[in-house]
Amino acid sequence: MIRITVSLFFALLVGIGGFCQTEISADKLKEHLFFLASDELEGRGWSTPSGRKAAEYIASYFDEIGLVPIGDDYLHSFYSRNGQTMLIGQNVVGMVEGSDPELKDEYIVLGAHYDHISYKLVEGKKIVYNGADDNASGTATVMEIGKALVDGKAKLKRSVILVAFDAEESGLIGSGQFVRQEIVPIDQIKVMFSIDMVGRLAESNSVTMGALDNLKGATDILLTLAKEKDIKIKKTGGGVSFRTDTKPFGDAGVPAVYVTTGIIGPYHKPEDDPETLDYDGMAKISNLLTELTVTLANEKKLAPVPLVAAQTNKTTLPFFRYGVKTNLGASAHIYPDEFYKAKSNFSGELGFLTQFKLSNNFAIQPELLYSTMASRIGTGHFRAHSVSLPLSLVLASTMEPSLKQRFFFSAGAYYSYYFAGRMAKQAVDFTNTYNPQEIGLVIGGGLEIMSVMVNVHYKRGFTSLLKDSNAGPIMSRGLYLTFGYLF
Repeated sequence: MIRITVSLFFALLVGIGGFCQTEISADKLKEHLFFLASDELEGRGWSTPSGRKAAEYIASYFDEIGLVPIGDDYLHSFYSRNGQTMLIGQNVVGMVEGSDPELKDEYIVLGAHYDHISYKLVEGKKIVYNGADDNASGTATVMEIGKALVDGKAKLKRSVILVAFDAEESGLIGSGQFVRQEIVPIDQIKVMFSIDMVGRLAESNSVTMGALDNLKGATDILLTLAKEKDIKIKKTGGGVSFRTDTKPFGDAGVPAVYVTTGIIGPYHKPEDDPETLDYDGMAKISNLLTELTVTLANEKKLAPVPLVAAQTNKTTLPFFRYGVKTNLGASAHIYPDEFYKAKSNFSGELGFLTQFKLSNNFAIQPELLYSTMASRIGTGHFRAHSVSLPLSLVLASTMEPSLKQRFFFSAGAYYSYYFAGRMAKQAVDFTNTYNPQEIGLVIGGGLEIMSVMVNVHYKRGFTSLLKDSNAGPIMSRGLYLTFGYLF
């Protein structure tokens, strides 16, 4: 009698003060797997009838367990062009709303891609790539974590979004669309987990939680929970994986964690069947992720580490950046009062640039460059060397999140100080004959992608290089192809 009373007391204590977790069973995970990875679903290809059937199965289960749709439906459609064909995909989205009046507007996202690489025909026979581990395993895990969270939702302070992404295998298209559509404000997503291939714990003996270190304090919480559940954590780290649905979220400045037991076994092969998976291991991982989600949902504050916090949710650009650049092209010197024209010659510049962001679309760009400009005339070659200080205003498009890509236009002025030169094999006198200082205009435009800049710019001097105004002006001009890298 005393033993029963004590047990009841502790049960009530847990129910009142904490989260009563529903244990996720291996049998339920297996049930989902044997449907999603069956030959009937033909590899769950993006924009195929079997892919839509998988999406409808997941949406039906979200409805059954009581997840709340965001918008009118669980299915969130998107379009993407593949060659000349416009394809439609469907992300499946549901939510467990938090109970705290303030924290419920902050979100934890648990996602897994449900699509796979469909099938191929070999001598008229259909060979299906069922994708049990990749990634019916992650999809089933998200579905059952959703059920466990709904069962204890009264104790969740933050809201949790469960997403089954489409078109991951075709380039992270579904997760990229989720970020671009801003179904919820991206800056309110405090952490995202991509659960991708978690069906082979018995073979890997460990779980990777890549980039969990990007969320302050989360790794310590994970290691404590993993020790209690006897699960070995292989690594956490800080680098966001570009191979799974973490990338679009990481590009948007969200701490994005890759959860996996590793690429083991028949990856992208027809043999990746549900009979080959470790369902007890999947259940252990699912229960660990549920507890981790609950703990994070109830933390007083969730914040990224400073490096991630420096990124903006749209442009991923910090206030200050620096980089290196080289300009390669041709230049000439203009003799407006003479009957002859100089011919262009090779010219180049090399040095450093910085950017100070004024807004998402404007920046000031100071530079420090070594410059050599040259031309050819009848009396020989004229080449001059200078230190150049351009200062430009940069107008740029909004950074495209998934590719980190934007177009830009720049315009500004430069100041150059000439320190050496030669005219027809004779040293140029920058003390008595030639003016060592020059002021001019610089304009350009191009593309920045993944921190690499490629653009064309034009440089035009407005001051004469000759000190004697009676001798006629000599002014410089140049056209360059620029390559740069911004850190």
